[in-house]
Order: sequence, then C-alpha cells, then structure tokens
Amino acid sequence: MDISLMRLKPVILLLMVVGLFALTIACGDAKEIIKEKIVEKVVEVEKIVPGPTQIVEKIVPGPTQIIEKIVPGPTQIIEKIVQVAPPEKEKRELVFAGLSWDSAMDQNGVARYIVEHGYGYPTSHIEGDTVPLFQGLREGSIDITMEIWLPNQNAAWEDAIAMGQVIGVGKSLEDNWQNSFLIPGYLADAHPGLVHVDDLKKDEYKSLFTAADSGGKAVLVGCLVGWACLGVQQGVTDDDGNVVGVGQIEAYGLSDHVFLQIPGSFGALNATIEGAYTKENAILHYYWGPTALAHKLDMRPLEQPAPASCPDEDPVHGCGWGPASILIAINPVVAVDAPELIPFLANWDWNAGNQLAAEGWRTDNKEALENAGASSEEIYSATGVWYLKNHEVWKEWIPAEVVAKVEAALAKED
Repeated sequence: MDISLMRLKPVILLLMVVGLFALTIACGDAKEIIKEKIVEKVVEVEKIVPGPTQIVEKIVPGPTQIIEKIVPGPTQIIEKIVQVAPPEKEKRELVFAGLSWDSAMDQNGVARYIVEHGYGYPTSHIEGDTVPLFQGLREGSIDITMEIWLPNQNAAWEDAIAMGQVIGVGKSLEDNWQNSFLIPGYLADAHPGLVHVDDLKKDEYKSLFTAADSGGKAVLVGCLVGWACLGVQQGVTDDDGNVVGVGQIEAYGLSDHVFLQIPGSFGALNATIEGAYTKENAILHYYWGPTALAHKLDMRPLEQPAPASCPDEDPVHGCGWGPASILIAINPVVAVDAPELIPFLANWDWNAGNQLAAEGWRTDNKEALENAGASSEEIYSATGVWYLKNHEVWKEWIPAEVVAKVEAALAKED
C-alpha cells in the first residue's frame, strides 16, 4: 500500500501543477472579462476642446449611434464638436431728442424707422427744447440728437466736447440761415429807408412795430424759452453768473427801442408770423431756413454787423449769424452699445430738398391725421414712412442688408 502511494505521488504532483496552470489561465480570462465590462459601463467621459462653443455628445444606449470621432484608448470616447456663433446681445432702447421744431422731428421720424426696422433697436423720444435736451445728451438720458445748431450752442458744445460727454458723428441739415431781424417783403417795399437794425432807433420805423403793452418799443417776435438762439438775442451768462455775451439787442444799442416778445410754443411762433403776413401787417421777427414757412413767405433781413466782426463769429457778442452748421450728435455710450449706427449717421444727408418734401407732405396731411386721432409723434412717424417709401437717397446711407429689412417693414405699412 505504501509502495502504491509512492508510485502515484509523481502523478498527483503533475495533476496539481496542471490544475494550477488551468486556474491561472481561467483567472486571466476573468480579468479580461472584467475589463470588458468596465469599458461597457464607462459612458460619461468629457473632453475640453478649444473653441468659443463646445457641444460634447456621449454614448447613449439605443438602436442607433452616430460616431463622429473615435479617440483611441482603453476606454472609447465618442464626441461631436460643433462651433456656433455666440448669441446676439440684447439691443437696448435708444432715446432721441424730441426737439420742438419740424425739421428735427421730421428727421427723427425717418431715422427712428431705420434704426428700429433696419438695425433692430427699439426707440423712443423725450420732448423738449435745445438747452435741456442737450444737457440730457451730455448726461446720458438722451442718446441721439439729430440737430445741434452751431454757433447757437457754441459754448455748451465746446465744453461738452472737452469733457468727452458728446460725440459729433455727422452733418444734419445742410448749412442753414437764421436771422433775428426779419420783416415782410411788402413792408420793406413800402419803407425803403428801413434797411439796417440801427433804423429801429428812429421813431418813424420803430412805431411800425409797437404794441399796446410794448411801452413804445418795437416788438421783436423772438426765440422760445429753451432755444439757444434766445440767448443770442438777450445775452448769455455762465453757471457762475459771468456774462458770456451781452446779446444782439444790447450790443446793437436797441435795449431802449426793442421789446423782445417770447412765443409760448413753436406753433405760436409760426401762427404769429403767418397771421401777420396773411393780413399784411407789420411784424419784426426771428426765423430760419430752408423751411416750408420761409419758402412760402417773402422774409427780408435787416442789415447787421458781419459775423467776422464778432469774436469766434459768435453773434451773442453783437453781429449777424453766419451760415449755421448743424450736426448730429450722440452720447459716447452709443458708440459702445450700437457702434453699427455710427456709419449710418455719418452718411446721413438731410438736404433742403428732403426737408421741404417732408414738410410739404406733413403740412398737407396733418389735419387729416389729427382728425383720425394721431398724436404729434405719430404724425412725424407717418412723415418718415412717407419719405422712405417715396425717396431713394436714404438707401445710400446704410448697408444693403439693412435696406432690405427697412423695405420689408415698409411693405407692411398701409
């Protein structure tokens, strides 16, 4: 029995070795299987890929998988890389200066329609006069002013430019004329000796313009409160009370001969002037052109000292106005928030033909629009729509894609 066991011992050892070998192989296979199972379970692995926008897709169980890129490795990562433009920033409302005269509001009607429908910015306006609205432009409550009149606003403009509070971006109206001492043509023809402002010191001419409450002085129908031209007529002081300029009336020695009458509104100014001309009454008044009213009436200026006789040709020191330079201005924030508008405003060209056409249509249609319940703002907006539909020059101010958007909007207008 012992001899038999001794003979079987080598066989038993051999079987043990074989068993261990088989077990080793089996264990190795088990490890491989485990690895495969681990790979199957690893799904959510992401990889950062340079670019402004990254979209990473992962393996998701399902009947169909789209593989865009396979990255070699012990674990497969399937990813889809797509680059898209960053989202367009929200466009804020832009506020226009609602100046209290027709040419500025006609321009607003056209410009606001292009800005809204061509460039996608909502717009509004704040109504007011030159001085407060220019202060609003400096402080940022106003974004865009379509008419800055120089030299009327010289002092305030130069100060604002020096402080970086405003930017001039283009030309508004073509050079305009303005005059504080205009008389009707029929009156000039009847009194050929009335040719110079100094003649208003003579009783025979001064008496033509007196009124019951003027104290024997000639009434001058002047500019409105809030208009820079009023300062030119009656004088300007700075914030510290220092005299910037004495004004035309005092500089001409007319303080004892001329009574400055300040109209309550632009409409009142126009009505006073047109009423006098219609009745062929004597009137001494301020106005400017080219405008529809100046084009309609025969306004003749009295002679005044030449602009060159004043420091910086500023009439506040006692001389006549030279040709007015009229600018478009923005608050500097607009250059950051809406930079694409700057080339548009720089290309703007509102010449006399454009203005007279717009004024003519508005004058002819104003009563009907008012009777239909239209507000003043809506009337100027309607004027803008009419102008854009019936003129082509504006298309030269803006890119073709913006023109297309404006035209698409106009096609929907009644």
